[in-house]
Amino acid sequence: MVIHEINFAVSLEYSGEELQDYANDTATNEAFQLQYIFMGIMLPIISLFGVIGNILTMVVLWRKEMQSTTILFLRALVVTDTGILIFASIAISHTLSLFHPELHYFKDVFCNVWITVFVSVERYIAICHPFIATRICTKRKTWISLIAISIISVVYNIPRLFATQPQTPCRKKTDVECFELVTTYFGKSYFYITVYMVWMFAFIIYIIPLILLSVLNTLLIIELMRMRKRRTGTNIQDDSEANLSLVLVLIVVVFILCQTPGLFAQFDFLFDKVVMLKWLAVSNTLFVMNSAVNFLIYTAAGRKFRKTLCKMLKRMSRKGIQSDTLRSQRMNNGGYELNQTYKPVNKDKIIEKEKEYL
Repeated sequence: MVIHEINFAVSLEYSGEELQDYANDTATNEAFQLQYIFMGIMLPIISLFGVIGNILTMVVLWRKEMQSTTILFLRALVVTDTGILIFASIAISHTLSLFHPELHYFKDVFCNVWITVFVSVERYIAICHPFIATRICTKRKTWISLIAISIISVVYNIPRLFATQPQTPCRKKTDVECFELVTTYFGKSYFYITVYMVWMFAFIIYIIPLILLSVLNTLLIIELMRMRKRRTGTNIQDDSEANLSLVLVLIVVVFILCQTPGLFAQFDFLFDKVVMLKWLAVSNTLFVMNSAVNFLIYTAAGRKFRKTLCKMLKRMSRKGIQSDTLRSQRMNNGGYELNQTYKPVNKDKIIEKEKEYL
């Protein structure tokens, strides 16, 4: 059979009711329109600019002069941020996740959240307990932390693999080949719906990290204010550490502001279906925005980052100008490059050749 069209259908449910059944409702249509504006127009634009900014961030953070345990965490953070932006763009169409639902669920949200927590802990120890920081905050322990976060993230997301599966044909009677993402028996179980998807997700991804980040950020801000008051002279090392901590404080503040709306979205009994659709549109967009704005924070507040970025851009522009100059010189010389170099004469070889002739 020749398939002329493939129809992808996604069953959206809210508290056991399919939202497609309310498609003719005016309030629901307005909620879907709001979702289209936020997730269909704004989210791809945010993702595009976020990926560009994150690529520039990677280029800077991977330079030789950017070396510390905090930078290792920030490198991992920008990688997970980029992954979230890419998967958010893919999830808009649901095309890839219908054929490979495991890809849709193995988003690095867990890694992103807990890397932010761990880098906050590292900064807290470095600023508030500097005497033990050299013993605790080492590159080896940083790598161990990152590997542990990655392994736990994979283990935590495994149940999602067994919650849904693609099915054909769809429940709707159509003449074309149709695929539908359906919930499995495990996906309908009390453990998955209530324990795993609501309470475990809320505590592991939102409540515990947000509490830890709020406490650590508050202590870090207090210590930075104390350092500013008792600062005498110009200690370059302390000033650099304080600036790096300030950058992290701003990252955490933006993280808390963007992630908090998503916490309330986990408890669907707080809203009716229309309000939940609107709330999800805003909270999901803020969630993606959190992964897209760190480049602006680095550029605005990070002195070393900004200096390294400017130096890199100047070097690139200088190379571009030099290549244009060489190109114009070649054109002026009739297409020939006058670039001949002369090696120094070796007198011993000349004497040997004279002896041969004699």
